[in-house]
Amino acid sequence: MSELQDLRPLPTVNPAASGTGTPLRVAFWTLGCRLNQYDTEGIKTSMAGVYDIEVVNWNDPAHLYVLNSCTVTAKADQECRRLARQAKRRHPSSKVVVVGCYAQTQPDALAAVPEIDGIVGNTDKDDVPAWLPAVLDEESLTMKVEEFQEKPEFDSPLIDSFSGRSRAFVKIQDGCNLRCTYCLIWRARGPGRSRSVENVLAQLRLLVETGYPETILAGIHLGGYGRDLLPRVTLPDLLEICLKEIPGLRIRLSSMHPNEVTPRLLELFAADNRLRPHLHISLQSGSDAVLKRMQRPYRGERAWQAMRDVASTVPDFGIGADIIVGFPGETEAEFEETHRMVQELPFSYLHVFRFSRRPGTPAADMPDQVHPETISRRSQILRNLAQQKNAEFCRSLVGTTREAVIEAESGTHGWRQATTDNYVSILVPENSAGTIAAGSLVKVEINDFSEGELFASVREIIPAFSIPGKEV
Repeated sequence: MSELQDLRPLPTVNPAASGTGTPLRVAFWTLGCRLNQYDTEGIKTSMAGVYDIEVVNWNDPAHLYVLNSCTVTAKADQECRRLARQAKRRHPSSKVVVVGCYAQTQPDALAAVPEIDGIVGNTDKDDVPAWLPAVLDEESLTMKVEEFQEKPEFDSPLIDSFSGRSRAFVKIQDGCNLRCTYCLIWRARGPGRSRSVENVLAQLRLLVETGYPETILAGIHLGGYGRDLLPRVTLPDLLEICLKEIPGLRIRLSSMHPNEVTPRLLELFAADNRLRPHLHISLQSGSDAVLKRMQRPYRGERAWQAMRDVASTVPDFGIGADIIVGFPGETEAEFEETHRMVQELPFSYLHVFRFSRRPGTPAADMPDQVHPETISRRSQILRNLAQQKNAEFCRSLVGTTREAVIEAESGTHGWRQATTDNYVSILVPENSAGTIAAGSLVKVEINDFSEGELFASVREIIPAFSIPGKEV
């Protein structure tokens, strides 16, 4: 007997405002990046405008399971298929739909998975009324995947909540015009396009009014923001406008290319601490030869200088980076260039990725593929070094006072987890933070670094902020 017997038949389409009919029980799962997390919330918002929905946990019985997919690696594809099969087998009467990047780039591979009822690409996923009735009503597979237009418009609904998260994300840019040889995202997300300044402001105001203490600005190619807008706008232009127009705003940037860390951007960091002192650099390699084979739009010298400039902007600036180890043809000497860069630059953390062949990318067919054992050895060298760099950075923070956000997740027994403005995870005592709601902004004093953890005490709860003329 199906676990969903008490939920059948599926409800018919009805406006959410009507309050009539059986609520549509929907479970969501998001794989991949912050943009996907934002897009999932956008799909929820759009769906609530068409159906009376009840959002449930992924493992709970539901009418519909929506899996927002990632296709950065073959492992991400495999995980998507596993989750889809798992949902259907647990709840056979349900409908399972895969949306997003994997659906956009490899719909035929997903169509071969019998447990999947709907495949919706990035071109169509925001247009919920166009695909949801078909998924719910038809017995055959529903597929909504189109080619991107040559100049697509940025389209995203305004959202006011992020399930289970203390901080919000805002997608201000989507798509990519680069053709890095290891990457499929330009196919999955389409040409680069930017959100209008007015729409960014409207979204940020809504999140501040809702009470989010910090918002992360995200994009596939964040540093390319505004190049397609008329009149043209740069990312520093947008940041300056947002900080001026929304006094209570605190914002953080997601991943940037080294060549987009400009003097004007660093001036904004130095001038206003509401722009959080943290950057995540999409570095990938310290070797010019490897960067050239990757078709990255910068070389190692520019990356070195960018990191030095960032570190000298304000004290204790948090600097993270992505690095790919074992790119085709990477010699010991080329790896050593990356190793030396990591040793000498003040990174606070690293994300080290082992190169994996991605079907459909030029890198997958390049000669001189690096042996997996060599990739593992090099990866471990950088991971060990990254751990040392992180420990050094954490020790340097002991005795300092910083702003932090209390996270929804709990820490070890007796402690609550928080994230500082320069993107370091800390633990504060449960007895001092227990009455502080997740998502609260606090001032903390960092007291100790022990066994890989930073410990701090709460000195002040920073009051909820407001926009002039608005009540929060």
